Amino acid sequence: MDDIVALSGVLGVKTNNEKFSAFAPEQKYIGFLWNGVDKTVRLPQGKLFERVDQLKKFLDQQTYSYNNIEVMVGRLNHVSYLLPQLRCYLCSFYRWLKSWAIKSASRTLPQDVKEDLDRWFHTLITFKETRLIPNPAPTKIGWMGDASTGFGIGVMIGRRWAQFQLLQDWKERTNQERGIAWLETVTIRLGLLMLESLGIKQGKTFIVWIDNTTTKGAIRKRKSKDKWVNKEWKIIQDILVRLQVDIEARRVTSAENRADALSRGVRDGHEWQRAIPIHLPTDLEQYMFQILY
Repeated sequence: MDDIVALSGVLGVKTNNEKFSAFAPEQKYIGFLWNGVDKTVRLPQGKLFERVDQLKKFLDQQTYSYNNIEVMVGRLNHVSYLLPQLRCYLCSFYRWLKSWAIKSASRTLPQDVKEDLDRWFHTLITFKETRLIPNPAPTKIGWMGDASTGFGIGVMIGRRWAQFQLLQDWKERTNQERGIAWLETVTIRLGLLMLESLGIKQGKTFIVWIDNTTTKGAIRKRKSKDKWVNKEWKIIQDILVRLQVDIEARRVTSAENRADALSRGVRDGHEWQRAIPIHLPTDLEQYMFQILY
């Protein structure tokens, strides 16, 4: 690299003699360490601890200035290049900044911002800090999901499938508070658990085909006005971060949705050998069970 810098000077190309790095598998760029051999990216040594410490001190404050918020949003925005799944938890900050009429005034922390900060803190202290460099191009794997309150949930991934039947008293167990929007969101979680069972490839963005416009919007925003959908999305976000993948929703008609029949209790044409058994999460066992045969 020294020879290249010297030759650049001879050729008349101005080159800084100090601000360059020798060729190496790992290089620092835009505040991250990129490994070209392992195809991974991470924060420099100590930087993650610094961000967690800054976030903890930030949460302990009683009042906040406009500048405080701008600085914290900038820091979290930078980390979101490493954790794109958490970008949805920045929206409340921008809404808060936009509503700041007198920028010299101090304000207390709104509840929605506090909840999003808690999600950031939770993720930063639990995630695996060395990440595979994500492939931004979405991948089609034939993933379709559907739900019905009359029977349950169906998920298809290629020719593999899974079917889940609701318990007869599932609505009573939820105090009539969880409906089709929650079920459609649970469908996404179950699909991810199926992918994990199949041996998911990290760093990918997978396309999931759904016939529900509301669920498609929730996948895009990662949030909803429904509190139960929001609770479910927090669980899904943890899975996405743990598996180092992301998802993108695409619209399909009910007639084209191959999971539609499964969600209505029909298994015709599906071989039992292609069923994907999963360990149903404890919080879902009280509402449904998986049908394998």
